[in-house]
Amino acid sequence: MKILLTGASGFVGKQLTHALLKNGHTVVVCSHKNKVLVEIEEESKLQRCQIDFMQMHKPEDWILHLNGVDAVINSVGIIAETKEKTFKLLQSLAPISLFKACEQLGVKRVVQISALGTDETAVVPYHLSKKQADDALRKMDLDWFVLRPSLIIGEGGASSSFFKKLSNFPIIPLIGNGEQLIQPIKIEEVITSVLRCLDDDVAPKQTIDLVGKTAISYKDWMVSLRTSQSPARFLSVPISIMMSLSKFGKWINLPLLNPDSLTMLQQNNVADRRGLDVFLEKSLVSPKQGDGEE
Repeated sequence: MKILLTGASGFVGKQLTHALLKNGHTVVVCSHKNKVLVEIEEESKLQRCQIDFMQMHKPEDWILHLNGVDAVINSVGIIAETKEKTFKLLQSLAPISLFKACEQLGVKRVVQISALGTDETAVVPYHLSKKQADDALRKMDLDWFVLRPSLIIGEGGASSSFFKKLSNFPIIPLIGNGEQLIQPIKIEEVITSVLRCLDDDVAPKQTIDLVGKTAISYKDWMVSLRTSQSPARFLSVPISIMMSLSKFGKWINLPLLNPDSLTMLQQNNVADRRGLDVFLEKSLVSPKQGDGEE
C-alpha cells in the first residue's frame, strides 16, 4: 500500500514512518522541514516531499502529492501557536483540504490523528481546531478513522522528556493539589492503533480514544517518573498564579507552559479504554491454530 503521511518530522510521524516501512508499505513522507531523517534499509520505499502546510488551503494544493496513493495518515499538529504557525491553518484548513482532495480522487482510507478532548467539551483553540477537521472528515464519503490520543509518552518525545526532567526537580510544582487525572498512552500503542486502521478486516468510520490502561493523578505520575534518589517534594501553586506564569511561558515560546496547556490539564485528560481494547483485540491476539478464524 502507498501511504501519504503528513507531519512526518514529528514524534509520532517519525515512529509511524519506521513502522509503515517495516510493514512493507511505500511511504510518502510530507514535512515542512527540508529533510525527514529516516535510517532504514528500505530506502526505495520512502519518498520525501517538503510542504508548507500553512499554504495548503485548497484541495488542488494536494492533488499532485496524492498521485498513486492508497491511504492518507494526517499527523500534523502543534501544541502552541507562533507567528509562523497557527492552529486554524495547520490543524483545520490544511487537513480539511487534504480530506477533500482524497474524496475527489477516490483515496478512500484516511486516518486523522486528533487529540483527546476534541469533543463537545472542547474550549481551547488547540482542541477546537482539531475538532473542526475531525467533524469535516466524518461528513465525507471516505473510509475514515479519527484517533484521539491522550498524552503520548515514549523515548524521543518532547513531552516525555519535559515531564521526566520536571519530575526530578528538587521541588516539583503542582497546579493546586496535583490531583488532575491523566491517562498517558505509550507511543507503541498509538502506532499499533494506526496500523490497525490500515487492515482490510477493520470497519471504517470509527472515532477511537487512545488512552493508557490506567488513569493516574498528575502528582502520582510525577512520582512514578522520578529517578532521583531523594524523596519527591512538592510545591502547590494556585491555578491563578500558574495562569499568570503561563502567559510568560507563552511569550518566551515554551509550548508546554501556556494557558491552553494548563486549561487542558485542568479538564482531566481521561477516557474509557474499552473501545480501544476491542479495536486492537484481533491485531494483538493471534487466533489459535485450527479455531476456524481467518
